[in-house]
Amino acid sequence: MKKTVSLYFLIALISQISYSQKEDKVWVLGYRYSDQPVSNGIYFYFDDSLTIEYKTKPISLKESNAMICDSTGKLLLLSNSCYIETGDGVMVENSNGLNPGWVYDNLCSWPSLSYPHDNNMILLQAPDSQAIYHLFHTRTYATIQPLVGFRDVLFHTKIDMLLNSGNGKVVFKNKPLVQDTLHPDGLHAVRHANGRDWWVATAKTHSNKYYLLLLTPDGITIKEQNVGETTSEEGGGEIVFSPDGRKMARFNSRDDLRVFDFDRCTGELSNPIYIPIQDDADNDVSSGLAWSADGHYLYAAEIERILQFDMWASDIPASKIIIAEREPSSECQSGSSIGYLELGPDGRIYCRPVSGQSCMHRVGRPERQGADCEFVHYYYRFDFAYKGLPHFPNFRLGPIDGSPCDTLGIDNHPLAGWRYDKTGGLGVDFTSVSWYEPNQWQWDFGDPGSGAGNNSAEKHPSHTFSAPGGYEVCLTVSNQYGSDTKCKMVYVETVGSAQQAVGDNEVVFSPNPTGGELRWSGLPSGGPVTARVYDALGRLRLERETAEGRVDLGDLSDGVYFVALMDDTGRRVAAKAVVLAKK
Repeated sequence: MKKTVSLYFLIALISQISYSQKEDKVWVLGYRYSDQPVSNGIYFYFDDSLTIEYKTKPISLKESNAMICDSTGKLLLLSNSCYIETGDGVMVENSNGLNPGWVYDNLCSWPSLSYPHDNNMILLQAPDSQAIYHLFHTRTYATIQPLVGFRDVLFHTKIDMLLNSGNGKVVFKNKPLVQDTLHPDGLHAVRHANGRDWWVATAKTHSNKYYLLLLTPDGITIKEQNVGETTSEEGGGEIVFSPDGRKMARFNSRDDLRVFDFDRCTGELSNPIYIPIQDDADNDVSSGLAWSADGHYLYAAEIERILQFDMWASDIPASKIIIAEREPSSECQSGSSIGYLELGPDGRIYCRPVSGQSCMHRVGRPERQGADCEFVHYYYRFDFAYKGLPHFPNFRLGPIDGSPCDTLGIDNHPLAGWRYDKTGGLGVDFTSVSWYEPNQWQWDFGDPGSGAGNNSAEKHPSHTFSAPGGYEVCLTVSNQYGSDTKCKMVYVETVGSAQQAVGDNEVVFSPNPTGGELRWSGLPSGGPVTARVYDALGRLRLERETAEGRVDLGDLSDGVYFVALMDDTGRRVAAKAVVLAKK
């Protein structure tokens, strides 16, 4: 039986939890070159589909990179471990001087203005306030004579967004929570089993000690635990909780893979599994780790290759599969390494090569085994180099119903989400990326011509549409607490029908002039393309990956634009001059 709480608090809390869905909607990459007044920025917007845009911004984000959106998906705060900035480019008052010491004095004072270490920060909203945010960050202690460098303290910084005319003010900063030699595998966070509070985890170097911090409305408590194999090296990697929060994994290529059961009530790690990996990567300094959204597969990235483990197998070490090995490219020479990983809100895994580069790899279908997971080298190619990749917790994780900690009256009301991949012709694979523990899936493909095949109760179905065209596809997910529906348009065509209509692989853009939405037909491949939109001066104004055969130009000013369509190899497959006239 759940304990009762005050009605006012319950309504406020449920409102906060119910709409806490989009805190990781926006990813920002890119840093400042030399003494430029602004930084180049690559913005990932995760919505119905991924939109990529280029914008300049004041803050420079290199390896150290943390951000958070508000509950509606508006970018709210960013930090580079030197200071904190709002999503609108305003420095948060009193935020400069993070991580004081030699590294700050000598690197944050440069025009590049960025801390040089990965996975050393995480931003969380306060459990009891929509205006208060907490930044947890580790400092690197360094000296030149003698040459010494290691992470020596976990700091806490608190931001109140109601102050400074809504641009926020740091209430306090650099409050030490843990003073110890901390491993460069970094930080990660997971919801407490009550669905409101947060656990933050980090590890000690050359040890099997873990620090688990609990953030509640009453403050922060810290517990220590020694469990599992002792680490012997200091290669950088990642600590990642599974999407359901029941496991914690840790990987770097020098110390290999460790997996634990995690109790979201007590913060206890148990049942450690150590998976040694015999290869030539023991000298690599950077590694990545990410789970598939359903928790079935765990991906470990070394510089030279990426590995997949079946976490539902009876023998996890024996399930190891080499998904891909490093493939050098003349077009992206500095980006051939396979480095840090991050699971996106769309259920795909994004891979940032280790050094500064202008490309990114991707695992397109992480919930599939082996080569079917579709790891693609250089899936994204950008106009300039970037560093850093944000490291988010699962913001769409609710309570453990019926657990001893299920005391706040919060329920797992399901949240529908899905993506699709065209398989050629009229065929499409659909993947549910839904949250808050749905146990029923009902698909309506909006295709009455397909008869009984118009509906499916599978979690990840495939469907062959009855004819080319646009279809409104809806997914409804349900559990004992309710249901939620997500609908969006899917456009399909066959190569034959496109060729018959427009000739030999000719691509038609319409309407032209357009009032905003621009569509195309006749591409020989049904796969996704990247639409790049340039203005009359040749400046890139919009970049969007889409499998829907359309792009919205409505945010641009009226004028003449050049639209280029790129396939997943970066090859241009179509281009057209387009007139935008919204009035």
